[in-house]
Order: sequence, then structure tokens, then C-alpha cells
Amino acid sequence: MTPEETELWSELTIIIPTWNQPFELERAIEYWRDTSINVYILDGSVMPWFPVGALRDASNIKYFHMPAEKNQNSIENFFQRINSGLELPATKYVAFGCDDDFYTITGLLESAKILQSNPKFDAVAGRVLTYEHKRKIVWHHKYVPRFNRTDLEAHSIEQRLATGSSWFLYSVCRTEIWQKFLKISYERQKFTDVNYFAHEWIMMVLSKAMFRTKYIDAIQLVRRDTIIGKNKPPEVSWEKFICDERSAGHIEEITKQLAKGFNEVTPESEHTKNLELSREQMRLEQEKALRAKTAQRKSRTFKSVLGNILFFFLPGLNVFSDRPRRLKCLWRIPKYRYSAEQQREVEEIEKLLLMPREELRLRANI
Repeated sequence: MTPEETELWSELTIIIPTWNQPFELERAIEYWRDTSINVYILDGSVMPWFPVGALRDASNIKYFHMPAEKNQNSIENFFQRINSGLELPATKYVAFGCDDDFYTITGLLESAKILQSNPKFDAVAGRVLTYEHKRKIVWHHKYVPRFNRTDLEAHSIEQRLATGSSWFLYSVCRTEIWQKFLKISYERQKFTDVNYFAHEWIMMVLSKAMFRTKYIDAIQLVRRDTIIGKNKPPEVSWEKFICDERSAGHIEEITKQLAKGFNEVTPESEHTKNLELSREQMRLEQEKALRAKTAQRKSRTFKSVLGNILFFFLPGLNVFSDRPRRLKCLWRIPKYRYSAEQQREVEEIEKLLLMPREELRLRANI
């Protein structure tokens, strides 16, 4: 690694919020400990799994224990941890990751270089590989920018909002704007207790509105596939909540909170327009919810059954390129061919995921 690249590492921080996941944390620590990247772990578990402060023989990783206060629920504690963590990074660039996520070293380095050399961009996002444990570890592309998303590089927030999905939460960002983004997204409001998914929606919209984003055609992030049931949804679904006339007061609060994010990246002369723009985003979200409500669930047809049979015998067909598979099979798909260095990185992550706990250099106090 060149001196310039080493200096870039010192300007990058990874924030990892976690709760009751000691085994995942052990592997995250094993992954990051040999780098010079600043890593902050924000743990809301009842009991600490590691000594608080810089970890033994891994001084770049600092462990913070932030358990829930009396009568505080898990969502409130999560918001508290995020807001506490906002002031930690003293570096130019920051990335958010869960305890079972791994940013690739090559992806981080390319992202940091872009932000350093081009002040036009506020964030850099890349390709994402997801893994899941079945009998073996299988991989697939779940959140894939298959082309360079130049529409999200536009200066106008209206142009960026008119595009499709963005990176949502996982990318390398300039720290100052990232702090504003998360503070607005997770600032506790009256609507928090009514439907906390409002904060997720605000974040999804602001990831497009607040950041001029550069996409790179490289694996930037390796993520565990979402476990169904792990994230408990609100009692009233988001779609039902925003279409209920009785929610009108809370809906207005949500749109005003969203407009605060728009205001952070536009001149004061546009702030009145930003509130109307925010209301338009909510109107579009309500229309989408109504369409989803009226759409009929498609049954499992003969076509889908036939597709599963063909995939079993002919997994290399291009039509099945997004289905989960072993790494050696994933690399054979032409549109998912990466550099030898990136392939080695992902293969090393897979080895780490399969490594016996006894071989890890630092284990949780369980």
C-alpha cells in the first residue's frame, strides 16, 4: 500500500451499531483489526461483550457499551446509539455497517480516492454481494447498480428524487453531510412511537436528495441477506398508516421532517418550495401504497416451478444470473466478473464466515 493510500485509511471511519450479536461481532473485529481504519462499535446489549474502549491488540477498533435505559424500548435505544455515534468520527469520510457486513478494502479505497479528488460528490456507492447460510454459504446480487447511475450525480435534488432507488444507508460519505443526514433521519419526533418506519422512509428519500452520489462498478459491500422476522415491523403497516385519514397530522410532521433534509442542501430561497416537494414525495408514496393494496398476489405458477427445475440442472443460464449460488459459480456469470483481487477478497470473507470460533483472535465474553 502506498503512503497516499495509508493516509486515506486514516481519514475513514466505520460505524457499527449492534445488539446482542456477539458471534457476528467477533468476525467483524477479526476482519477490521489488521487495517488502520477507525472502527466504532455501538453496542446496545444488556451486558458488554468486550472491554469498553480500544480493543486489545486492535487499537483501531473502539467498543462502546450503550444499553437501553430504564423503560426504554429497543427502537428508542437504537436511535439513541445512532445519535451518540454521530459525533464520534473525526475523519473526512465515514461508512455505516451492521455487525454482519463487510466493506471490501478495494471498494473502500476506490471510494475514498473519488471523494478526495472530486469535491462534486458527497457519497460513493458500489455493487453489493449478499450471502446466506444454508447447508453451505450461497451468494447473490440483491442490491445491484448494473450501470453507472449518473442521474444521482445531478446538482438538482428534483432530478435526483426523480430517479429510481439509491444506496439508502450503505455507502462511503463525507462525514459532515452524513452526520446531518442521520440526525434528521433518526431525530425523535411525535410520529416515532406511532410508526417508526417513517424514519426509514425519510432516510430512503434523503439518501437521494442530500447526496450527489457516484456509483462504481466494483464490489463495495458484502452483506448478510435479510433474515425474515429479524426486524419486527410496526403494529400498523407503513402502507396502511400513510393511507389512513386519521394519520393526517403525523403525515404532515413527517413531510416537514423530510423537508429539513432538503433544506440542508439547498439555499434558503428554496425552502418554501422544499416543503411542497416533500409533500409531493409523500403523495407519490401514498399512491404506491394504494397500488400495492389493489394488486393481486401472484400464485406460484407452472412457469415458476419449471424455472426452479431448469435452474437446478442449468444454473448457468443468463436468465438465472440473480439467483443464489456458490461463489465459484457466481464468478462464471459474465456480468458479475470482477478483478482477481476483488474475487480473492470475497473468498477471504467467506473463509472468515466459516472459520471455527476457536481460531478467532478475540472472542466475546460469553
